[in-house]
Amino acid sequence: MQTKKRQGGDRAQNTTTFWATILARRELGESLKAIAIDLDMPYETVRKYAQAARKAISAFEKVP
Repeated sequence: MQTKKRQGGDRAQNTTTFWATILARRELGESLKAIAIDLDMPYETVRKYAQAARKAISAFEKVP
């Protein structure tokens, strides 16, 4: 949540929860298509969430 511009409220909490879920399931080897079906979300949304989460994690790791 530290990489979010607006950290308060439910929306930031919900998206970070989705990001974490998607990344964890990807690490277990699940496809984005299977994750999208299970979460009842469009494939494109899941794909973009995965990209955004990976980008946020890499930016967070680069901070000294």
